[in-house]
Amino acid sequence: MVLTGESVLQFEKKQPKTFGRRADKAQARYFKTLKYQAVALLLLALLALPFDLVVAYSAVLGGTIYLVPNSWQAKRHFDGQVGRSAQATLAELYAGQIWKMALSATLFALVFVLVEPLSVFSLFASLILLQVIHLFMQFGGKKVS
Repeated sequence: MVLTGESVLQFEKKQPKTFGRRADKAQARYFKTLKYQAVALLLLALLALPFDLVVAYSAVLGGTIYLVPNSWQAKRHFDGQVGRSAQATLAELYAGQIWKMALSATLFALVFVLVEPLSVFSLFASLILLQVIHLFMQFGGKKVS
């Protein structure tokens, strides 16, 4: 059987569109997690604000250092996902992770150099809190077997 351009197009039209369903669910879950993290960060900053302004803005900076690179990497990954091979997707994930780490390191350097005074404890505490929220939302509902 010889496949021509027309027969390939007809075959593609007959097949149900199931390729992106799993990716769509993962994208929705990941961006939902980012939204919850942003809300938690704002609540944390509002709770800290009456006690100390430095603690509050340090917490916001720590959360921003976490959220900006993660949001950028997620948007980059999920925008161009359809139609790539597994190897290309994996290479894109590795490249995105490297850029995410570089952006995080740059933001850390900028905060430590430019922000004075800074509460290092609240900066890292908010960063760790957002990481814990991420872990619970991504893996908390699944049983490990």
